[in-house]
Amino acid sequence: MINKFEFLGTESGVNVLILGAIHGNETAGPKAINRLISEIESGKIKLLKGKLVLVPVCNVDANKKDVRSIDENLNRVITKHKNPATYEQKLANEICPLIEDCDIMLDLHSTHCEGDVPFAFCDYPSVENQKLIDVLPVKYVLEGWPQIYDGQGEINDFSTERYAHLCGNVGTTLECGYHKADDAGNVAHEAIINMLNKFGLVATKDSQTYEKTHILMKNYVIKKREGKLCKNFKHLDCIKKGELIARYDDGEELYALDDGFILLPNLCAEIGAEWYYFGVEK
Repeated sequence: MINKFEFLGTESGVNVLILGAIHGNETAGPKAINRLISEIESGKIKLLKGKLVLVPVCNVDANKKDVRSIDENLNRVITKHKNPATYEQKLANEICPLIEDCDIMLDLHSTHCEGDVPFAFCDYPSVENQKLIDVLPVKYVLEGWPQIYDGQGEINDFSTERYAHLCGNVGTTLECGYHKADDAGNVAHEAIINMLNKFGLVATKDSQTYEKTHILMKNYVIKKREGKLCKNFKHLDCIKKGELIARYDDGEELYALDDGFILLPNLCAEIGAEWYYFGVEK
């Protein structure tokens, strides 16, 4: 079901995997990966070392329908399934071997709110992961994602990044900005080129690093029943302790427990889905 493209350098080197559209309606990854494929096939970019595996669209049917998923969130089921019961579990069985075989993985995503700021996840900080994070063209890095899921216990987190970590590989997730923004595809493409330069697969320019602000994720809120966020929050908006964030239709109000940032607010969250996250600067 998944269409992949493989390119080999003339010398041995690391095996890099780049994934796009784990969520079907996220367009930055496919745009950047297809652009890279054209650049390699035309000779504009030459692969010097290693192996490059590109998957422009992981969630094929969801991408065709311009929806996030078919049966469930693919980035919550990235593990091997003996008896896959959903479309996304079948896809996970195709994606897992690709992650196992790679040395470095970059998973490209985009977000659903216009004006969202690009950022990267660093779920498993290490020296090697930091080398990858440093060359991504974003200012913000979110850490602590696995810990908040383990701590609250409401969501099972089987993500691409987690699976790469279990395999002993380097991997990160890059959120490139709003789905439909042209800049999101450009952020994704710049990230790919920087990464390929950093790890010696191409030599198109000198490696570049970017100053980072690291934010520690503290918790998340599941939308339990009908309600609304109290304003059109955007990802990484600053919030103050005691600030009203959301109100349920029955009158219950949710407030910020500390100074920090609201993260990944979902103005259109369905009941049972993540409504928003909270984090503080490290």
